[in-house]
Amino acid sequence: MKWTLYLFILLGILSCKEDKPISTTQVIQREGFINIINEPSEKIQVINFWATWCAPCVEELPYFEKVNSKYDDVDVVLISLDDVEKVTSTVNPFLKEKEIKSSVYLLDDPYAAEWIPIVDDHWDGAIPVTLIKKGKEKYFINKAVTYDQLEEAIAQFR
Repeated sequence: MKWTLYLFILLGILSCKEDKPISTTQVIQREGFINIINEPSEKIQVINFWATWCAPCVEELPYFEKVNSKYDDVDVVLISLDDVEKVTSTVNPFLKEKEIKSSVYLLDDPYAAEWIPIVDDHWDGAIPVTLIKKGKEKYFINKAVTYDQLEEAIAQFR
């Protein structure tokens, strides 16, 4: 009887899948942002620019979360363009409510004209936009995406 109990406990522990915790926002300045954008990676990086007040951004977030949980060779990074003053009052509660587990950064740099061209020369600053990259290859999507469009774009890097 005692061994049966230990066996059930062991099986319960082994069958538990470790979930990633809900994300909280890490505020970054331009230097940290440039590191994220320019850092080469062996993994495919999907970097989405969004904000809690942007309806198309919020609509596509589940697609990024699905990709984040589906692939081990893809890193999803969400860069919020919300006001830095709203991190604790708006952004972090939003992440908790939506159960966002991807890496989330909030860019605290008001000089968009200086950092937008670092992402892509053709970006006019409107969101949502997504940068997908691996190594030195980059693909920029200057609009909201569907899940199928996101999957298709990622497939280009495989």
